[in-house]
This record gives sequence, C-alpha cells and structure tokens, in this order.
Amino acid sequence: MERRKLRKKEAREISKEVFERAGVKVEGEMEVLDFENVKIILVNGEAILMEFDGKRYVSVYGAIKLRPEKYKVTVDSGAMDFILNGADVMKPGITYADPRIREGDFVYITVEPKDTPIAVGIALCKAEEMKGKGKAIKNIHHVKDRIWRYLLESRLIL
Repeated sequence: MERRKLRKKEAREISKEVFERAGVKVEGEMEVLDFENVKIILVNGEAILMEFDGKRYVSVYGAIKLRPEKYKVTVDSGAMDFILNGADVMKPGITYADPRIREGDFVYITVEPKDTPIAVGIALCKAEEMKGKGKAIKNIHHVKDRIWRYLLESRLIL
C-alpha cells in the first residue's frame, strides 16, 4: 500500500472541503492511502477522511469519531447485515434522512437503536425521495470491508 504525505496547502484545501461538505473541522498532518477507487486520508495518523470520485468526506471511522452534523441517514437494524455485506442502502430500511441531502451528496449511515455509523455512501436521490421502493444510497465504504480490515490490521483506526 502506497502512503503519500500531502503538502500543507493541499491539506488546508481538504480541510476546507470537508468542513463545507460535512460540517466538521479537521486539521493536522495528512497522508493518503490509495485503495483503487477510494483513497483514505490519514489525519495525524488516523483514517479520518476519504476521497471518492475526486470529492472528500469523512470515512466510516471519521463518522464514528467526529459525528458530522450534516448528511446523516439512519436505517433500521434489519438493514445492517445487508449494508455490512456491501449492499447499497434500500429506501424501505431508512427511518431518517437529513432533509439537506441532495442527489450526489456524500452521506453517512447509522443504524438504530444505538445510532452507530456503519457506512459512507453517495445519495442516489434527495432526502424527500428516500421513502418507498428502490435504492437510495450507493455504499462506498463500510465496517467490515477490505479497507476497514486493512486499517484495523495496520492500527490506523483505534
């Protein structure tokens, strides 16, 4: 796995983007780990952020640690096993969606009743449309995926 340190200017740009997108402040030394279509951004040695399709957001670990104020989606406990096996999030399992969500936004997914973050994805529709039938969120990174396992084994998440 290639690990590349980011310049301070690049780190500041990422911090600004993540603040706008997730409402959380992140500062510190940043490094990038490349996982093909997803990049994990380490902040002070912890896997707090990620990049997908040229956009940055919090990783699953970042959602657990920072609890972003924006773009949370909650699912019922029946959806958890499917999501942890890599399935996209289906509309019938959703019990709450932040009303600010628009199609294409990054979102983080929590599960009832503990409200624990389990995945990060891309909204396939706006919040008001996350009812009924069909897919609502493309699952990008979740607890138990190969990225999560690598981060655990490498002690990049605590």
